[in-house]
Amino acid sequence: MLVSEKDVIQKLKCGDEPTFQFIFKKYYTGLYYYAEKYLGDKHHAEEVVQNTFLKLWERRETITISKSFSSYLYKTVFNNCLNLMKHQQVKEKYKNYYTQKIRNAEEYYSISQESGQSVYIAKEIENEIDKAIQDLPGQCRKIFELSRFEGLKNHEIAERLGISTNTVQKQISIALCKLRVALANYLPLLFILTINLIASIYRS
Repeated sequence: MLVSEKDVIQKLKCGDEPTFQFIFKKYYTGLYYYAEKYLGDKHHAEEVVQNTFLKLWERRETITISKSFSSYLYKTVFNNCLNLMKHQQVKEKYKNYYTQKIRNAEEYYSISQESGQSVYIAKEIENEIDKAIQDLPGQCRKIFELSRFEGLKNHEIAERLGISTNTVQKQISIALCKLRVALANYLPLLFILTINLIASIYRS
């Protein structure tokens, strides 16, 4: 028997634990990938999503949901991501880094809302990006992953792989070109990502 979203919310407000467990299992994975996309950090993404569910349970009796339950959860996670980044922003060492991440997150969220796309698109894009990266040639993929996912600078990648810095720059450029072609249908939402990746080519 299918249970309506209205019934799920009502049971949650009444403190029904099986309903809360159902909500957690249904939404956790999607919310995690959504948070990780903004934060770029798996540990922080897990922390944000877990705290979101904790607060949901603690405040279950007073929550107000004007749209769909999923929209409420994704918007809450988005706000919590911003709050975390703003907290990190006060640390001088990370001020500029998190200022840019906050700006990127807000712009990304604005683009997704203006285009009328569901927050579920975030997971779809994540899958397409992963697939496109896996399709890159061996060395090209390795260099791109070291730059994008491990945050290594070009000279660090060159030293690790025993190649020149120019080779690293050329391979990253090739990777970006191939990704733009492979992800052409997602370019409106990938605009910010592309700008950031291009900038990484010139890291000293």
